[in-house]
Amino acid sequence: MWKKYEIEVYEALKLAYPECEIEFNDSILGIYSKAERQIDFSIRGTIAGKRILGIVDCKFYNKNVDVKGVESFIGMSQDVNANFGFLITNNGYSQASKNRIKFSNIKLDILKFNEFGKIDIPVDYFFNQNIKGLQLSKYEFIKRNKHNTAYFDSEKSDYFNRIICFKERYAETEYYAYKKLLENTIKAFRDFEQLDLINIFIPANKDNGNKYSYSCEIKRHIIQDFLKINIDFLRDDIFNWREDFLKNLNKDTVYSFARQFVMEEPYQNYNDIICKK
Repeated sequence: MWKKYEIEVYEALKLAYPECEIEFNDSILGIYSKAERQIDFSIRGTIAGKRILGIVDCKFYNKNVDVKGVESFIGMSQDVNANFGFLITNNGYSQASKNRIKFSNIKLDILKFNEFGKIDIPVDYFFNQNIKGLQLSKYEFIKRNKHNTAYFDSEKSDYFNRIICFKERYAETEYYAYKKLLENTIKAFRDFEQLDLINIFIPANKDNGNKYSYSCEIKRHIIQDFLKINIDFLRDDIFNWREDFLKNLNKDTVYSFARQFVMEEPYQNYNDIICKK
């Protein structure tokens, strides 16, 4: 019988990788060890005709993930020839373990459940090979956003007006709506070099439970000046994206972004929301 956290991880993986095969409690024969490796979750998909494998290891106990645990995960990732992997914890991790992950030769990361018992699974490890050279077209615009999350609303979004609209539950609270507006703004400019302006809508709940649609319309050069970053640099490598943007995305930055750029409008029924300039 699945445990509660396993169900949450599985659902998060399905949302992050809707076109991939997600297998629970998988077993893969090690290339070097010649032993069966038990994998909590495996992620399989195809990019440009090439099969890609990701692995997920869940560590749920009342202590931080240490370097020894990370070394074991790195060894397993290499043994099964994984392209990327996530080490998920309910508690936390030591700085030494994070440093060890950073300098491994595999695309790995340690993820932690947030205060709502939810976990955000990044898709960049899988799709990073597709970032460079994305043509700004209706087809690629819709396809890329569908790849990013199953919460992308293709019906309410509008390529010609550069509008991206997300469904309910993509953000649970006002703060996470702010945060995801900022993340997806940068992600859109990163993925499409020709994109100069983007308008994003995310529904969420205020602390009093009322429903609001949060949105921001912003140009590339303005958000670059605000964050003091070079978006083209973030496109070059997933390491740049994680270390130079996501790692520095703190609450002060998110709230400052919201004060300057985010609009809000109350709503009752999601179906009645019209995403427009």
